[in-house]
Amino acid sequence: MRSLRVALRIASVRLGFALGRRRQQRHRVLLATSHLDHLSGNLALLRDDLARRHPEIERLEIAHRPRGGILGRLGALVEEGRAGYRLARSRMIVVDDYYFPIYVIRPRPGTTIMQVWHACGAFKQFGYSVRDKTFGADDALLRRVPIHANYDICLVSSLAVAPHYAEAFDLPQERFRSDLGIPRTDVFRDEGRMPAVAAEVRARYAIPPGKRIILYAPTFRGDSVGAARADGLADFAVLREALGADHVLLVRLHPFIRRGLDLSGLADFAIDVTAHPEINELLLAADVLVTDYSSVIFEYALLGRPMVFFAPDLDAYERERGFYFDYRSGVPGPVVETSAALAAALRWPADDVARVVAFARRSFDVADGGATRRVVDQIILPAVDG
Repeated sequence: MRSLRVALRIASVRLGFALGRRRQQRHRVLLATSHLDHLSGNLALLRDDLARRHPEIERLEIAHRPRGGILGRLGALVEEGRAGYRLARSRMIVVDDYYFPIYVIRPRPGTTIMQVWHACGAFKQFGYSVRDKTFGADDALLRRVPIHANYDICLVSSLAVAPHYAEAFDLPQERFRSDLGIPRTDVFRDEGRMPAVAAEVRARYAIPPGKRIILYAPTFRGDSVGAARADGLADFAVLREALGADHVLLVRLHPFIRRGLDLSGLADFAIDVTAHPEINELLLAADVLVTDYSSVIFEYALLGRPMVFFAPDLDAYERERGFYFDYRSGVPGPVVETSAALAAALRWPADDVARVVAFARRSFDVADGGATRRVVDQIILPAVDG
């Protein structure tokens, strides 16, 4: 059954692409994602910069998160056919994650495809790095779909992580650039805007002045995106008992998680912010970050604020995904395995700012607030005009 679904998806994309090839290519920027129903992060920033500084350039957005069930799969086939058509007619294509339609076509001459990826640094493994793990693509799929193929340019936060991305994408290192920076980091260098964003988050969730904000942002579990689970969460009642008097807990589940949180009885302490449109806004408001294996640690490190790592299933997760560095010694904060230990670490957070700053320095070659403008001016505009 899975083989048939893959064959249908390939056929749909290629049919749309073949129809698009019959028409003239447009001097257009196509911004596409398949993990959310809206553009966020790098794609949203690039879109907004183009709209502000170059409104004359045609832009097209594709944001379609697949749904389960028969209707969801039929809808995905239609969307992938449309995507193939649009890929054929756009000169500049920008994606921020795994994007199936790109991998099963042969791009037209004059097309530039840029992968801006949705995460900084290199933390948990992905792509070809996990082909031998439960989370990875199997050899049968890889023989039919060369995942992460056809990227002309890939943005990375530092050349130190380029070898890991080259392995994950199975591409030569020459296609990776760190000199432009990562657009989504620009907000962390906008000193005039940062306090206002933090104040907006506090006002939106009615967080009283003086209460310290803990942002809890765990990643998902599961051997596929479609089967993503929110397992192994901290015990919010334990945290409330220890911290409720002077802390607020903002809980941000991974976008792949489809079920909501049950925070009944915790309304005065824990707030579900999973639906908040941009996680960077939450990072700016947070006084301390709690996560397990999420790559948001890289952006948060730019703020020089403390982090605590709650990883009760570290061994199991390492078998499922694996990391690009030693977890316990490489993350910039204490690692705990129980909710009681987490509460204690949050009551007296490790104030090792030097460790966080060093982590940020290793993770970014350029983070000066000008990445979005450079990517537009040096990559997108020449590609569209070419």
